[in-house]
Amino acid sequence: MASYRAEVIRYEPEGRRDVCRLSELVDVTRAGSGEEISDAMLRGLIGKLARVPHEALNSDMILPLKITTLTGGLRRPYFFDE
Repeated sequence: MASYRAEVIRYEPEGRRDVCRLSELVDVTRAGSGEEISDAMLRGLIGKLARVPHEALNSDMILPLKITTLTGGLRRPYFFDE
């Protein structure tokens, strides 16, 4: 799991999602992940945008991302550029 500080760019009411920019890598937990994620890959996500369910952001604007999300295991691409 990796956690990023996130800045909300806009709210998309049709999907009840925030578009956020990942601005800082805050924490990485590698134990038991079974997946090798490089530091360069994690840093490479800084500046990317992500659509996040509105309720997923906590008050500190920290966005925790699971290994499946980080490695592209979701059906739709999670990270994008504007």
